[in-house]
Amino acid sequence: MPIEATSKTAAIAGVWSVLGFVPFDAWLDHHKSISVLSHNVTFLVVGAVFLFIPVYFLVIGKGNEPFSRTWFLDKEERARYGVISRRMLVWFISAGAFGMVWSLVFDVVVRKVFGL
Repeated sequence: MPIEATSKTAAIAGVWSVLGFVPFDAWLDHHKSISVLSHNVTFLVVGAVFLFIPVYFLVIGKGNEPFSRTWFLDKEERARYGVISRRMLVWFISAGAFGMVWSLVFDVVVRKVFGL
């Protein structure tokens, strides 16, 4: 069953991004002594798992062809661009809304459990 990018999958991708990046940021703050190479490699892996791959498959869509240089002159390409832009907006808003809640919950849980 192929994955089809929709507004719902874009919202899920936004939530998934926040679920991964908030704890990763806290982990990076706690491990300041890792080398620059380790930091960059872990950031690249986390970025791929929680940002680049979900955005490609769940927001943009796998089957989309590239836009031409004159996409804004063609009605069909403008419509396709509008659909992808709306999904990107849904992804951004869902990540921001869930990020506000998840950051607070994560901070409270970390303070209570670990006493930091």
